[in-house]
Amino acid sequence: MAYQIRSGDTLSGIAARNHTTVAALMRANPQIKNPNLIHAGASLNLPGSSDSFQPAPSASGGRYTVRPGDTLSKIGARFGVSYQAIARANGIANPNLIFAGQQLTIPGRGSTPTPGPAPTPAPAPGPTGGVSGVENRPGVRGNAQQAINFFMSKGLSRAQAAGIAGNLLYESGFNPSAVGDGGTSFGVAQWHLGRGAAMKQWTQANGYSSTSFKGQLEYLWHELNHGESNALRHLRASGSAYDAGMAFCRYFERPAVINPARGQAAERFYRESLS
Repeated sequence: MAYQIRSGDTLSGIAARNHTTVAALMRANPQIKNPNLIHAGASLNLPGSSDSFQPAPSASGGRYTVRPGDTLSKIGARFGVSYQAIARANGIANPNLIFAGQQLTIPGRGSTPTPGPAPTPAPAPGPTGGVSGVENRPGVRGNAQQAINFFMSKGLSRAQAAGIAGNLLYESGFNPSAVGDGGTSFGVAQWHLGRGAAMKQWTQANGYSSTSFKGQLEYLWHELNHGESNALRHLRASGSAYDAGMAFCRYFERPAVINPARGQAAERFYRESLS
């Protein structure tokens, strides 16, 4: 079965949507030498279901790959353990936020703890945060100044970094736990469907919670330097915060309506960051 790569795709996102693994995709497509380097318009061979087959966990525990429609409760019932036990075994802060393709450790039945209250994300501070650096606690909201500092540390100008911040305000209010579009868009940039799955996989693979503000900013920067390099090119060509906000909106977020309020928010954040 063939798949044509679209703009914004990542190999991990394609694997998650098609219930396989990055390793299986690379085996089926030996022309891919770097899993982080794929090109829109190219064709991929999708491996058969046997490539992603996994044996069911036994009573002593094991590994399980989340399938579309799964919930922790359903998975727990299938293997005779509580959803709280699975959440604890995998460090899942929000048991309602799992995604297809995610690898879970299933604890053994004998280790199932007495059900207790479900783990919940840490409470988010207000929009101004009140924390130093870039917020990295799971589920905790960041703010515009943190985003500007982060992207300036990556080499963007203050105006260009403010352009990103102006968009994150409108996408999520800097909330890394934000879920939109009927449950299909996630995080501070509201990554949609496959891009959302890829964000969650990348952050976890790189040592971040999938609801970490810092981890999501790191993934956004990763995207700008890989599948979204066209957006980075237009962002770097912007001279003012307003232009940067509109460029990031048009080429990275790509909403149905291009709203000038994003550029205006970028201008405001730029001015505030100078004080």
